Amino acid sequence: MKTIIIGGGIAGLTTAIALEQVGFETAVYEASPQLGVAGAGIWMATNAMQVFHRLGLAEEVNAQGVSLDRIEVADHKMKSIQATEQLLFVEAFGYSVTSILRSRLRDILVSHYGKQIHCGKKLQKVEADEKGVQAFFEDGTSTTGDILIGADGIHSAVRQQLVPSARIRYAGQTCWRGIAPISLQAPLEKACVETWGKDYRFGLSVISDTEVYWFAVAKAPEGQRDEGNRKAKLTKMYADFGDPIPAIIAATPETSIIRNDISDLKPIPKWYQGRICLIGDAAHATTPNMGQGGGQAVEDAWFLSQILKEESQPELAFKRFQDKRRKKVDQVVRTSWQIGKIAHLPFGQGLRNFLLRKTPKALAEKQMLALYNIDY
Repeated sequence: MKTIIIGGGIAGLTTAIALEQVGFETAVYEASPQLGVAGAGIWMATNAMQVFHRLGLAEEVNAQGVSLDRIEVADHKMKSIQATEQLLFVEAFGYSVTSILRSRLRDILVSHYGKQIHCGKKLQKVEADEKGVQAFFEDGTSTTGDILIGADGIHSAVRQQLVPSARIRYAGQTCWRGIAPISLQAPLEKACVETWGKDYRFGLSVISDTEVYWFAVAKAPEGQRDEGNRKAKLTKMYADFGDPIPAIIAATPETSIIRNDISDLKPIPKWYQGRICLIGDAAHATTPNMGQGGGQAVEDAWFLSQILKEESQPELAFKRFQDKRRKKVDQVVRTSWQIGKIAHLPFGQGLRNFLLRKTPKALAEKQMLALYNIDY
């Protein structure tokens, strides 16, 4: 079965690899003139690492990133609020969370896919009937296939055609990201830590012996842009945060700091239509507060490949896929949205932190075990 995949990001490339491994012919089309990456670093959680293991990628992903020992929420002075040791999940599933530079993960996926990726192919429209599907691009070219997978992100052109009423929701927060050429010592060299202050959040994790991926979050009007030096602005915003946060900002080159608003996709009723199906952010974009955007996209790729291997009728396969995945991704989107709101409460931060510290460790671990489980 020939599969057209729109989007050359994590979702699209992982889907292409998974489908090729079960005997499908795939072709990947990317709108950008060349393969790029959105963001700086990424956390591939235990659920994603299990999929990578099944696809033969996990060893290389771990080699190019850092397998984390601890996930922690702290106050702005780096005093722990809640921490989860990852050994339990390694014992249960074989993997922890891996922190990696997005471009390195992309290169691994491109290498394992091993086929040409068609860049500069911005989708114009899709036409489908009972015999097949045809994708038309703005450069005047087109391609035909048996099915089409929309893996083209939160601003999906495929979704715009299938579900024109879909709405992207702004979370009321903006995010700066960067890579600092700096080394961290114990206990931070294998930890992901997110600090919650009164007005701002800051997260960090090592992605190599000499690099730290970080993000900084603040409330802001939608579409606001920085005037002047971003680094100077962030230095002032996080001046009273605990070490090593000021040092991480100081070490980051101004030119490498990027800014994007935080948004998700209001849940849509249906991810598929006939021979066309949405996956990843195109179907269920989430805010990054659970570190599960990439993880859920990778899970999508695995489940879809296995279902298509078993079910020859595309629409029935896509229905099975949505029925299988819907409950979990809806919960991730909903919970991640709520975490973002709790982290930026306008008052009661002390009570919030106290209640989080008192949350039973066993409850948090139970929730993570359920999140990381891949029952297929």
